[in-house]
Amino acid sequence: MSESKTHGMATAIRALKDSEDFDLAGYDSAQVATLLTASFSSPIPLTAGTMIRVTFVIGGGKKVRQKYEETLARDLSMNLIALGYEDDRGASCCLECQGSFKYQHDTDKDLKFMHVFPKVEALPEEEKEEEQGGDLPAESMRGLLAAELQLFREMVNINAPSFIQKRSLMRVMKGVASRFEEFDKKLINNEQLEPAEQELYDRGVVISDKTEWLEQSLQQMITAGQLTKGEQLWLVADMQDKVPALAGLIEAQKEKGKKTEKLEAQLATVLAKVEAIAGIVPIPSRGSGVDNKELQQLRDKMKAMCKIESKKGLMNLDDSRELAKKPQIEERLKKMEAGDCAGWFDSKVKEVEALGKPKKKAAAPSKPKPVASG
Repeated sequence: MSESKTHGMATAIRALKDSEDFDLAGYDSAQVATLLTASFSSPIPLTAGTMIRVTFVIGGGKKVRQKYEETLARDLSMNLIALGYEDDRGASCCLECQGSFKYQHDTDKDLKFMHVFPKVEALPEEEKEEEQGGDLPAESMRGLLAAELQLFREMVNINAPSFIQKRSLMRVMKGVASRFEEFDKKLINNEQLEPAEQELYDRGVVISDKTEWLEQSLQQMITAGQLTKGEQLWLVADMQDKVPALAGLIEAQKEKGKKTEKLEAQLATVLAKVEAIAGIVPIPSRGSGVDNKELQQLRDKMKAMCKIESKKGLMNLDDSRELAKKPQIEERLKKMEAGDCAGWFDSKVKEVEALGKPKKKAAAPSKPKPVASG
């Protein structure tokens, strides 16, 4: 009976088209492991450009707590991490957050939840063309996939210069990379790709190299202290959220009599990184207005490209590579000259930068005016 219950819920999750809640009352550790493996071991097929949230009810106040195993939060975290998911307190229901999860204690409802943002079968090139909130438009995504590594770097540095922008892009690229791994498995097994899959596969160039470069860039920014106050606070909180899951995993392994040296070393590394990042002196946040320095740099690059185009004779390889950057620089320059300085993932930038802004002090209550005596 328990197996059919678990299978039924997994089937329902795999068939989702919209966000849904599922109650894990009565589920034990083994059932949770079976459920998550069946539900999230491969991407969930969705209409391109859409995202869902799978919410598990895992506990609550005195009225309901006896229905739920006390270890549900730990069991969910451990199994999701084993499936390649990340614990991210800032995750929300958007494509860039696929492959993540977060815990929530809703004090208003007096219930505890685990929100999962699954990996999905969403094709970047079929997303809506218009930009929404300054995030990554489909046209730019197509350009990123098709670009050689050198051009990819230039595109990213122009449109996503900050840490949080590069981190958001890395999430997207990791999602694409996981899809390419699925395509490779299909081809190795002599399975034919769907037309949309084949188009994406043909368009993608050195995806793993691009993801690796992004990871290196992010680490270099941390090492060099190139974080704003908001980015620093966000990253510290994000890494601290991994500590309970790792500690729980160590405890569970010890209970089973298994070795925990590697896990303990991993935990020590996370704690050391948290301490190092917390000690960084943050850089100033980018202003909301147009950056005149960046604007001038773009204009200088456009002038240099115009000179290349005016050269007579055959163009050499270096000049061809430089001119390949022109559409991106032209687009960015046009936006900035129109007063629009938003790059990719602008909504995420605003959310993170808000963390570093000092909170406004509540106004002191005004003293009542004395009543005039008659």
